[in-house]
Amino acid sequence: MADDPAKRNPSSGCVFGPVPSRRLGRSLGIDMVPLKTCTFNCIYCQLGRTPCQTLDRKEYVPGRQIIGELEEKLSSLSPPPDYVTFSGSGEPTLNSEIGWVIREISRLTKIPIAVLTNGSLLHLETVRNALQEADLVIPTLDAASPQLFKFINRPHHSLRFSQILSGLKDFRREFGGQVWLQVMLCSGINDDPKEISRLREILDSVGPDRIQLNTVIRPPAEEFVSPLSPGQMEKVRDLWGKGAEIIPDFPQLGESPASRVRDAEIIDLLKRRPRTAEEISRALGYKLESVSQCLGELYRRHTIHYRMFQNRCYYEKKPA
Repeated sequence: MADDPAKRNPSSGCVFGPVPSRRLGRSLGIDMVPLKTCTFNCIYCQLGRTPCQTLDRKEYVPGRQIIGELEEKLSSLSPPPDYVTFSGSGEPTLNSEIGWVIREISRLTKIPIAVLTNGSLLHLETVRNALQEADLVIPTLDAASPQLFKFINRPHHSLRFSQILSGLKDFRREFGGQVWLQVMLCSGINDDPKEISRLREILDSVGPDRIQLNTVIRPPAEEFVSPLSPGQMEKVRDLWGKGAEIIPDFPQLGESPASRVRDAEIIDLLKRRPRTAEEISRALGYKLESVSQCLGELYRRHTIHYRMFQNRCYYEKKPA
């Protein structure tokens, strides 16, 4: 019998961080759905393959639980994070409570609200309406044709490329906040000159406030996926010109006042995405030597494992 994602991990924490974001500074994350609950099965996904794709919008995690966790977290944070961000380990717009949660957060705090989404459900008016009180929405578009869209994003069988485009355009027209459109570039797949040119034409028709160029920085779902070099990324940015930018490296956060790395903090980071020891050190503010010692102990206890990608070691939490 197929696993029901709505029944997985109901008691685990939904609010995590703050963690360093390459775009949003010090970001307090919100996980609206269980691990890998998604409409896509992207070849580059850092969380691996999607075992059970779905278009079913429902209350995967109760909205009141999320708000309760957020209130508790915010009361202990000083200084406050730069953003409250809907991201995590699945597609946040699948949670039917996302609109209510965004509205409640906007009443709780003046911290800007960001939503990271694959954009697959923006053709639905209910989803577009749910995001209206966010300050920033960052959807993704990786292809300029239906064929390449299917190859890269491997969408749910009911989704069409035309729906994705119309949803992005409708949302851009209706939304009063900022829209930054991300493009994930994969070497030899969507980076040839013709595809880059067609992508720019489509992006211009959407009209985002920013175009953010990204490439594969963590181990992808499929081994044949590889990143563009810094020089190749700069070439695309220069070709696209105004409004296009390469997502920068991770910011450095301040050092934690705690004297010892806590296992639970590292595990909480790794259960959401793979990270290097350096990334964990920056995220938590601990010295790299202390983080490396803790990772070694967690590995010996078989709590985590690691994968090599582009000559870098990425640690992941082992499945329960």
